[in-house]
Amino acid sequence: MANIDELILENISKDGQVLSLKAKYIREVGAIELAEREDLRNLRALNLSQNDIGDKGVQAIANSPVFDNLRTLNLASNSIGDEGARFLATAKHLKKLRSLQLVVNDISDDGEKLLRNSVALMSLTSLKFQV
Repeated sequence: MANIDELILENISKDGQVLSLKAKYIREVGAIELAEREDLRNLRALNLSQNDIGDKGVQAIANSPVFDNLRTLNLASNSIGDEGARFLATAKHLKKLRSLQLVVNDISDDGEKLLRNSVALMSLTSLKFQV
């Protein structure tokens, strides 16, 4: 994995609202680092697809006040299971999230049900599990 600072600089929009780190292989460690970055508070869209962040990486994102303003989150192909789904379903800092992509992960029907019935994700209008 490249230095997270370099990845952010190279892949963030000029207005600081969109960050695409698709297939940058940041893994769990990178997701945790992102969740601690106060300079990402203006993000509205975050694409972390194909990064193998797993459930622990999702936990860091779901519990981070840095992502209070996030509207779109793409977590496709990240080895996320039901534990990760539970973290998202109970996230205190993703209240403004409107779109969540979780295609090509390991979430069962139970995990999917948790997310669809989540009280924490009340603004969600798009939730994708399948291509």
